[in-house]
Order: sequence, then C-alpha cells, then structure tokens
Amino acid sequence: MAVNRLERVGLQVLLLGLSMLAGAWAQPCSRAVRVPVAPTGFNVRVLGDRVEGVYPDLLRQIGRAQDCQFVFPVVPRARLSMMFFESLEADIFLPASRNTERDQKALFVPMLKLSPTLITLTAKADTPQDVRALLGRSTWRAAMVRSYSWGDEYEALMRQLESEKRVDYVTDLRTVGAMLRGGRVDFTILPPTLLYSALQEGRSDTDAGGDFRFTELQGLPRSEVGAYISRRSLSEADQQLLREALSKAARDGSLLRALQRYYPPEVLHHDAVLN
Repeated sequence: MAVNRLERVGLQVLLLGLSMLAGAWAQPCSRAVRVPVAPTGFNVRVLGDRVEGVYPDLLRQIGRAQDCQFVFPVVPRARLSMMFFESLEADIFLPASRNTERDQKALFVPMLKLSPTLITLTAKADTPQDVRALLGRSTWRAAMVRSYSWGDEYEALMRQLESEKRVDYVTDLRTVGAMLRGGRVDFTILPPTLLYSALQEGRSDTDAGGDFRFTELQGLPRSEVGAYISRRSLSEADQQLLREALSKAARDGSLLRALQRYYPPEVLHHDAVLN
C-alpha cells in the first residue's frame, strides 16, 4: 500500500510538471497575423522589399517565441488606420497612440509612453511653454503628419488649429523637417524620437537636427503608445495570446532592447518611458 501511495504521489507530481511545461509552451497563432506598416523613422523602416525597425524586429522576436507568423504589407501611412479600424484588412495596428475613439473599436495594449513635444527652429525666439500660449500665437502655422494622434488633448488642439486654418498635413516625417527648415511653417508637435530618426536616415552633416529646439508643452500629457489588436478579425484565443505576448515584451526588456538598437540613450531618456 505504501508503495502504491508513493507511486500515486510520484505520478501526480509528474503530471503536474507536464501540465506546467505544457502551459509554458504557448499555443501558436491560428493563422498569419497581418500588420500593415508604413515608414515611421526607426520605428518602421522599409528598405526595398525588407521591413525592419523597432516594432517589426520586436514582432519577429515574439513570433519565434510564440510560433506566430507576422506579415508586413507596406502601405501609405494614411491607409493604416482605415485598414485596421474600417476595412478589417489588418489584425494589429502598431505602433499606435491611444485615444478614446480608438479604444471603442479595438483592444489596446499599452507598451510605453512618449512625450508629444513642441518642435521649432532654434532661431525662434520666445517659444511658447503651454498650449494656451501656443494658440495665442495666431500667426504660427504647424506641419503635422496626417493620421498621427497623441491622445485626446492633442486631438483637441488639432481641432482648434484646424478651425483657424493653421495646420498643413503632410505624409511623412522628413517633409515636416523640410517645411520647418524652409520657413513654410513655424512648429510641429511630435515625440523627439520620431523626428530624430527621420532626420538621421540618409542625413548629411547639415541634417543632424541640431537646429531644432524641443520644448515640453504644458497641457499635453505623455501619450500612451502600444498596439491595437482587432476584436473583429482575430479569434478570442489569438487576441489573448497576442495581448499577453506584447505586454510581456514591454515588461521583460524586449521592447527596451529593440529601442536601444536604433536610438541613442539621450534621445530615449528625454522621450520614452517604458510601462
């Protein structure tokens, strides 16, 4: 009887161990996960038919660990939001900033916080320090990348500037830098990492970005940035798998290491806060 009891205990321990081991082996995604991308500085780089950058690199790492395949169709930036929120041609929208309207349509996974910052030429004198002062500069025009959003407060500011016809929307970050340097506009509002990466790619010595001033703008809080996961195109099991994998990547240092491969410490220090 004692032997049988020991055998039963041993069998229970073995089964428990196997159960825990099976739980550690995550189930694979049920199908390839569609993540349309557009060039976004170092966050997403499109080099011919190759897609790389902070977030494609991170997703490929997750894919190897979770046995998931991610595909990255390259599309114009303005189409990304439509493909995810409207036509259901996308399963993940990444990187994406959080706002109330988007939260109503998809599942958000917070991964880091970025600082939307007032960016002007260093030659600009008496730079506004808050949103009210910026709105008071009625002659100042802005260049903004179409479809970018940095939270509800940013959206409210854009609506006010649009009502005063003080915004020029463009399709990419390098155009923003060119318009600022050319004197066609007076400011933009972006996390410093984005403009930094756009100006570094293929830069000449005069493109280094040292002629820009970065000013924290009171009234614009840090923007939550992460991934939106589709509730409509993905199964509940896939949603849960991807949510847990992305959250873990933000916690365990995977995202930080991906950022550090592309951005110098001083840029990350002034902009990004990991969740």
